[in-house]
Amino acid sequence: MAAYGFVLVGGLSTRMGRDKTRLPYQGTPMALHQAEKLAAVCGRVALVGKDPEIFAGSRFPFVTDGAPEAAAAFGVAAALAFSPEETNLILAADVPRCPEAFLAALLELADAIHAPAVVPISGGRPQPLCGVWRRSALAPLRARLDAGDYSLVAALRAFHAVLIPEESTGAMPGGAPANFFNVNTPEEYEALEKETAADGPTGASAQPPRR
Repeated sequence: MAAYGFVLVGGLSTRMGRDKTRLPYQGTPMALHQAEKLAAVCGRVALVGKDPEIFAGSRFPFVTDGAPEAAAAFGVAAALAFSPEETNLILAADVPRCPEAFLAALLELADAIHAPAVVPISGGRPQPLCGVWRRSALAPLRARLDAGDYSLVAALRAFHAVLIPEESTGAMPGGAPANFFNVNTPEEYEALEKETAADGPTGASAQPPRR
């Protein structure tokens, strides 16, 4: 199935105090680490955010979301508007432990599901920034944004998206809850760095703490 991959990099990183999308993970800026995984799964990948200069030297095109607000929903809408494909795999920059194997399995699962979005549940909540979004979701998503509703989780419910039950998510390759760990604070990033260093260059088996 043809799919386009997108990494969202437009957050404010308020709790981190610096741009977390550029923090190194396994020797690569976090956002580009995510993009390389998506490239292996989808082939074509773009970054989506506010400032195209941040990753001007990368091999990935940059899509500007054009919104003053930092809500992730604007990034999703911009990705869908840019994409030449109906099927899109959208991933946040700050979940670096989500493995390529899970992204591939999610895309394969979504191939058999006709829905505006296919999103895993982990940690008791939907993970819309590690999900498959279809271009058919663009018009209703834009309508919600125009009405001032920026909640992606509320949008999923309104669109009748398919939510993968937590038990099924956990059974997928790389679907362990720890792999959806969001790096939001300096403490979380420090813990991630220490665990990655303890695992060696691949960081394959480290399990970051649950929040």
